[in-house]
Amino acid sequence: MDWTQLLRGELRLTADIFAGFLIGALIIRTGLADKALRRALPRLKRWGIGATLGAALTVSVGSSKAGAAVVASALDSGRISPRTAKWGTLLLAFPAYARRWVATMILSCSLAGRAGAFFALTLLFRSAAKFALELFILNRGEHDDRPQEGSAAAGRGESARNFGFKLLKTLPLAWFFYALAVFAVPWAEKYLQLWLRGSVFFPLPAMAVAATSFAHVSAALALAGGSLAAGELSTAQAVFALLFGNSLSLITRLVRTNAGYYFGFFPRAVAQSMLLWNIAASAALGLLTLALAALPLCF
Repeated sequence: MDWTQLLRGELRLTADIFAGFLIGALIIRTGLADKALRRALPRLKRWGIGATLGAALTVSVGSSKAGAAVVASALDSGRISPRTAKWGTLLLAFPAYARRWVATMILSCSLAGRAGAFFALTLLFRSAAKFALELFILNRGEHDDRPQEGSAAAGRGESARNFGFKLLKTLPLAWFFYALAVFAVPWAEKYLQLWLRGSVFFPLPAMAVAATSFAHVSAALALAGGSLAAGELSTAQAVFALLFGNSLSLITRLVRTNAGYYFGFFPRAVAQSMLLWNIAASAALGLLTLALAALPLCF
């Protein structure tokens, strides 16, 4: 275990959380969200999205963590409820992924051809379906977003104290879950890779593609492209292998990338609920896409 890498990661996590809180508080307390989205609010509110979530979704195109900080600041100021904060934060993953997806599509097509294109389109569909489901759930229940009230100097002093107390509560949990992910996730991924390579359910090249997905998607795509060119895999087998590896590694990636920030930004109950939903929904959609990808293999 590289302790220097762990310490560097913990420091980066702390800096990101601290900076995120400051940026989020600035957007919320200056009323920037209300001013920037005043014209679009009537349309957004039909879908349960107020000024806070609208601003967070806009910011999340650049960084979903920055968008989450906006939501966390609104929750801390009492502007939104824990329910709105939970489902609003879960929505932020899609805009950030949609921006990156164009590069994923180009890379997939260049390395694995038609199989890569099917793989990239499936990932976009899966992310969009999760976003649509979360938006539906948000819109079906209570989704408040109260205007920010002006604050006096005493209010600002109280907010500063609350900010300090919040960091004291959330940072230890964020550090713990980040360290847990650093220690446990590589072990879990290594175990799954060994299991995949020893499996007898699929051709060996397909299992190699699935196992390589844990290292990096570009490596898996390159391996799939080579197997397709050599005639070792059909397009359907390559797509299934890519999705199989991606679906298994998705759960460990969610824990590694999200747990620390969830528990750093939000109260424990909200963070735990978000993490469990993310894992459950991602697993269910992963199984669904695998079932659809397996249909061509049955005929």
